[in-house]
Amino acid sequence: MSAYAILKSTPCFDAAGRFSWLKTGTLVLACAPAVWIGIEFSSGRWDFPSPYVGLIYHSGLWATYLLLASLLVTPMRRITGWGKLAQLRRLLGVSCFFYSMLHVVAWFGLRFWDWAALLGEAVSRPSLWVATVSLVVLFALAITSFDSVMRAMGGDRWKRLHSLVYIGGFLAVLHFLMSPGSLQGIPYLMAGGYAWLMGWRLLDKRRLGASPAALTALGLGAALVALLLQPLWLITFQAERNSQTAWQALADNVNGDIWTYLGVPPVWLLLGWTLATVSIAWLSRRHTFLQTISARRHTT
Repeated sequence: MSAYAILKSTPCFDAAGRFSWLKTGTLVLACAPAVWIGIEFSSGRWDFPSPYVGLIYHSGLWATYLLLASLLVTPMRRITGWGKLAQLRRLLGVSCFFYSMLHVVAWFGLRFWDWAALLGEAVSRPSLWVATVSLVVLFALAITSFDSVMRAMGGDRWKRLHSLVYIGGFLAVLHFLMSPGSLQGIPYLMAGGYAWLMGWRLLDKRRLGASPAALTALGLGAALVALLLQPLWLITFQAERNSQTAWQALADNVNGDIWTYLGVPPVWLLLGWTLATVSIAWLSRRHTFLQTISARRHTT
């Protein structure tokens, strides 16, 4: 195989062998957190209580972000009408698997590769059972992501296997929610985001995936999931680690002082996402409508 053929097989090129700025830019963005994590890990700023604690958190965070981003490709392709976005699904999925493996290695490092301690903790913590199943799913998807494997499996079998990504995504978000520090913020944003992604697929089956009205209802529903899940989760699964009542947790969403150090609550971020997606869908539909009118005028 020539050097040029090898180069064209890299993620920077599309299926036709053309250089893709879209894929290259996405690859750079997917690698940027890994570079930052490496710098922070080696800087000494994460040394207390252990540099592996920061490595575990941030690698797991970006693995989940990228997994949800891979599930977002199809919705955004439908809403925007930009078909080239489909090229990013595999790149994002493989990047997710890379961060997932880094997450596992960091967890081993935190336990000093003590296999007895690792096994004991894995058996006693349900969140690790969830993480293990999610990792197995991601591993199966990663090793079957190559074109040669897809051809060998056949399209229908390959699609059935890769539909497991929905289960993997659910388990990844659940693992994050079950973590000891998941008391507010990002885990509930991810839960609301996952609800939006799954809800969109139900809408798309009814050919409503690009409907501004349907996207409005979907976004409001996802925001409501994030809003209500946090207080319910805090007084049930996280009750031993949480001192807030359900009403106090709800009140934090309108308390500007809390936002200063916790950031914008998930419900508002999801409402902002709703506004953005509905606006894009409306503009895309209007553009298509105007193009149709223009084409008809030229043919008459």
